[in-house]
Amino acid sequence: MIRAALVTACGTPPTIVERPAPEPADGEVGITVEAVPVTPLDLLCATGTSYFGTPATPYVPGVQGVGRLADGTAVWFGTPAGMRSGVDGSMAATVAVPSADVVALPPGVPLILLAALGLSAVAAHAALTDAGGLAAGEQVVVLGAGGVVGQAAVQLALLGGARRVIAVARSAAARARAAELGAGVIVALLAEAGVAGLADRVHA
Repeated sequence: MIRAALVTACGTPPTIVERPAPEPADGEVGITVEAVPVTPLDLLCATGTSYFGTPATPYVPGVQGVGRLADGTAVWFGTPAGMRSGVDGSMAATVAVPSADVVALPPGVPLILLAALGLSAVAAHAALTDAGGLAAGEQVVVLGAGGVVGQAAVQLALLGGARRVIAVARSAAARARAAELGAGVIVALLAEAGVAGLADRVHA
């Protein structure tokens, strides 16, 4: 038996229950879970307000997590919990997930930090590399630098060889955080300035 969080009705907090440990099916691996973030998608699913529709209950929430395989290998994994009926998520002591949804991690990586970064860091990296084609020596503008994706983008751009990052954010606190993370230029996002005004200030 293992402990798991269980959503029994949408809109109510999950409860901690004892349930049988999952048995990996063909094409799946068992993972001992070490850390799980509570993501906006988890909240949308559990409240029944997700764009995927109201999930069937009961189910174990958690669309991503980090843990270890039987041989000790650290991994990140994703799940469709709350988006597909009959599928449990990451908020359990052990899980069984398809091998295709598991990513091996380098030795020594801080798992709790990685769990907190999760898909936000993946989204930032994909925007910079797959969509943006970042090359060393380029200048990068990060819009929304106050959010988690934006904060990751500031750091990943610099790690990727950007010569300078221009961070755009609404609040003073977010702008200060972007500067701490290495942004070379900070631009305030002012609603009253409009798109043209923002473009002019970034250019300047």
